[in-house]
Order: sequence, then C-alpha cells, then structure tokens
Amino acid sequence: MSIAHYRLSIALAASLSLAVAACGSTRSGEEPAGQPGPANAQQAAAAPSESDEIDTEATIWTVLGLAKKDSAIERQPGPKTGIKVSPILYQAALDTLDFVPFASEDPLAGSLITEWYSPQGKPNERYKINVFILDRALRSDSIAVTVDRQERKSNGQWVETTIARQVETDLETAILRRARQLKQAWAAAAAAAK
Repeated sequence: MSIAHYRLSIALAASLSLAVAACGSTRSGEEPAGQPGPANAQQAAAAPSESDEIDTEATIWTVLGLAKKDSAIERQPGPKTGIKVSPILYQAALDTLDFVPFASEDPLAGSLITEWYSPQGKPNERYKINVFILDRALRSDSIAVTVDRQERKSNGQWVETTIARQVETDLETAILRRARQLKQAWAAAAAAAK
C-alpha cells in the first residue's frame, strides 16, 4: 500500500474526530439553539441550568446515536466514587465528620483523612481520623475507621497514645446510621422523581 493511502486514512480519521468534536460545541458569540439570549437573561436565571461538565461517559457510538448510555449511571445520587466504593457510605462519612477539616479526600479509592484537631477544652490532646470505604455494600465490614491520638507533654512534644477501640466502633456505627438515613432519603427522592 502506498503512502498516499495512509495519508488519506489519517486525513479521514482527523476529519471525523473534528466533526464529532464540533457536534457539541458552539462558536463564542453564538447562542446555541434553544438557549435564551441576553435579552432573556432573567428567564435563564429562573430556569434550572444544566451541568456544564464534560461527558466522560460518551463514546463515538453514543455521540452518533448508535448506542445508549446506561441511565442508571446518570441518575445515581451522591458523590462520584470508584467502582468498589459506596457513594452512600462515602457521603455518610463526609456528613458524620463535618466538624473537622479534611487533609485528604479520595472518592475513587474511598479514603478520608482528617487534619489533626483538638476537642474544645482539651488543647493538650489531638486526634486524626482515617476512614476507608472497602465495599459498595451497606454493611459494617464495608467501612474501617482508625483514630490516632496524641498528647502534648510538658516539653511541647506530641506523643502517640492509645485510644479505646470503642471510639472507632462508635464512629463506624455513626457513619452506618447516617448511610441508612441517606439511603432512605435518596430512595424517596428517586421515587418522587418518577
């Protein structure tokens, strides 16, 4: 096969990709069809806006209308998490630990790590909480919580101390309780939307 054929194939592929990319975009200054213009700005502000996020689930087949997208993925409430991470448990952990700032949040891996914090009235103690979502199921073995505790000595140094396992168990229970509440609320919202 000659080099002209390869160039033609590359040109065809580039043209097709540009055409597909242009399907979802508009020129700046133009108004997309069906979208209100500046004269109707008040109506646009009153109408609920669609998400401007890029659709990462789209393929060439869904763009061309030859395949359907999984509608369950689009309607799933809660944060976007990894395949093995329960969005309900992840959101429940965020809600339960909202009293302390997070040092690290990873919804894809299902881990939350708080910053060190001292309880009110106890400046010589500080705690750090690590939460790991291990499964999509809403069970007690789907979540693991560890709590690190440190005490400040008279010389100002922080020293690791032990903490009762019951504290970690109580946090797991609180997260699971919040997850059950979220599951009920999300199920009721989904039923109302139908």
